[in-house]
Amino acid sequence: MKKISLLFFLFAVTFSLNSLAQKTFTSADVFTEKNMIWYGFDFTHMRFIGQASIHGNFYKTPDYVVKNYFKDWNMIPLKESEKYDIKKSFEKEYIYYDVDTLIARNQRFDSDSLISFSNFYSLNTTLFPSIIKSYGGNAKEGIGVVYIVESFNSIEEVAAFYCVVFDVATKKILLQEKITGRPKGGSVKTYWAGAFHEAFEKNHKVYSKWKKGAMIK
Repeated sequence: MKKISLLFFLFAVTFSLNSLAQKTFTSADVFTEKNMIWYGFDFTHMRFIGQASIHGNFYKTPDYVVKNYFKDWNMIPLKESEKYDIKKSFEKEYIYYDVDTLIARNQRFDSDSLISFSNFYSLNTTLFPSIIKSYGGNAKEGIGVVYIVESFNSIEEVAAFYCVVFDVATKKILLQEKITGRPKGGSVKTYWAGAFHEAFEKNHKVYSKWKKGAMIK
């Protein structure tokens, strides 16, 4: 009886651990899953490139950009989801927005680092695994996607992002690609928000390329 009880106990423990285990995903699952988790724009490694005269007082108030624009830009895909169509970009039925973590992180960005004094800046992509592992959020499993912002370049009039798709449970990067967008708009805020729209449209082509590479119809 003791042997049977011990076996039952071990079975119960194993079953409980398995039931609590979080589901993990592979790069192939990116194309079959119907849902995706949008983490937002990570501005904590980006730079503005261009002379102060291009946008006047904008470059003199980097604190305002960090405290206001970073949050406003992250809210745009939620408030204008039909225009900034993430579902279409990734061919999904539903997008869960889990942006609070990045909004909070972006607020802690050192505004003194916002402006680049060089006309060239690039992200070190080898840092991406550690960046992704640092993300929290409400979601505990699923397929996540984030745009890690590289730069807003006023000289070349282009914004550069890295689209990074990852497994939420393990934080393992599944796919990534650099995407650019041309800004357009009346104010500084809407001007760079215009780049998001073009980037999302390009993202669908990137997704199709990934899908073709995975030989999924």
